[in-house]
Amino acid sequence: MRFRTLGTTGLEVSELGLGCQSLGGGLYYRNDREAIRTLHRAIDRGVNFFDVSDHHTQGVAERILGKAFHGRRRETIITTKAGYYYTPLGTLSLKTRHLVRPLSPLLRPFKRTLHMLRSSQGRYNFAGGYIKQAVERSLRRLQTDYIDLYQLYKPSVAIMKSAEFLDTLETLEDLKRQGKLRHYGIACQWVEEAVHCLTLSGISTVQVAVNLIEPEALDALIPHAVERRIAVIARHPRAIGLLTNAASDIMGDTSYYDQQHEDREKQAQAFRFLIRQNRTLAQAAIQYALGIPGIATVIPRAVNHEELDENLGSLSVPSLTEAELARIAALQSEAAAGRDEWRRIQPESGT
Repeated sequence: MRFRTLGTTGLEVSELGLGCQSLGGGLYYRNDREAIRTLHRAIDRGVNFFDVSDHHTQGVAERILGKAFHGRRRETIITTKAGYYYTPLGTLSLKTRHLVRPLSPLLRPFKRTLHMLRSSQGRYNFAGGYIKQAVERSLRRLQTDYIDLYQLYKPSVAIMKSAEFLDTLETLEDLKRQGKLRHYGIACQWVEEAVHCLTLSGISTVQVAVNLIEPEALDALIPHAVERRIAVIARHPRAIGLLTNAASDIMGDTSYYDQQHEDREKQAQAFRFLIRQNRTLAQAAIQYALGIPGIATVIPRAVNHEELDENLGSLSVPSLTEAELARIAALQSEAAAGRDEWRRIQPESGT
């Protein structure tokens, strides 16, 4: 494992981190014992950067990290997030998923609809008082007295431009002075929002999706973030399961609208030329993200040790060739026009 400096924080993070959002399970899968085994295996293999959020499975993912890292906290760099929560109806439905999990195979045809219903129950809150409470709850679940990196979860540009958001940033500064947070940053839905983050004072990182299907950050964000010494965290290098050999994974899901998801499925198929006998599509996709100058760490998710081992295998399988990189660039150029048009007609997130 190689390590990279996380912007100006002084933290040395593994170039390959672990996205922990699915470790708490979901409607189709949950295995806490395997989740803890996966976390221990990740540490043993050199991974030290672990990304989670307080709303992932209603805090269960944070609790699993807290249990797994008990006695090994000094070996880890933990980042969690806040700002997103579910309505009482959404919370109730999530807490009762275990009751219908035995029937989950029958629900797979309705997976996208169920996801959209869940998303409809999501709300945003970045008020200073709410963030203070969220930090305290995360500290308890993580069984720690400090959080290495705290991220606000997908605020829109409109929210970040509001006067209230200045109070939010001051709240984060106060929590940093208290030693409860070491650093803070923002996890963004879109690259445009991440670019706006570069104008804010105090933040150390921006997180955004970067993968073969979503390369917008390469020109619009990363060079400017490097100039300002703000670290870029690349999430979803496998495009939430689309960039895998089977075009899915155990916890595969989509945060996209129907038409966008269909377009991305088609785009993902075009990258299957990267599969080799000794390299999976997921490994090629992770390699692509790792090879982008200016990215501090890449955080593919894994829910078991097999997925983790496949992710870590990207560090040793054959590298992408110049010819493959050229073909990747050509495919991305072809898709750019349609993607820009889709985003133009979508409402802003986080409002």
